[in-house]
Amino acid sequence: MGAGTPATAVRRGRRSASGALECEVLAALQRADGPLTPREVQDELPGAFTYCTVVTILRRLHGKRVLTRTRQGLSYAYAAVR
Repeated sequence: MGAGTPATAVRRGRRSASGALECEVLAALQRADGPLTPREVQDELPGAFTYCTVVTILRRLHGKRVLTRTRQGLSYAYAAVR
C-alpha cells in the first residue's frame, strides 16, 4: 500500500474502507447479548465478508483495546468493552 492509500476489505469483489468495516463489527458486538465468535460476527454483518476478513478486523479491534476476548474452544469469543 502506498502513502495515502486507505486500507480496504474485499466484499464480493467490491472494496470498503476498513474503518467502516470496524464500525460495522463493533456495532454488531454492541447489539449482542454476550461475546460472539468470529463466525457469529460474520453472520451478523450485512453483506458477505470472508471469515478471514472478520478475524483480521476482530484482532485489530482487540489490539486497539476496543474489544475483550475469551477463549472458546479453539477460537476466541469477542465482546465490546463497556
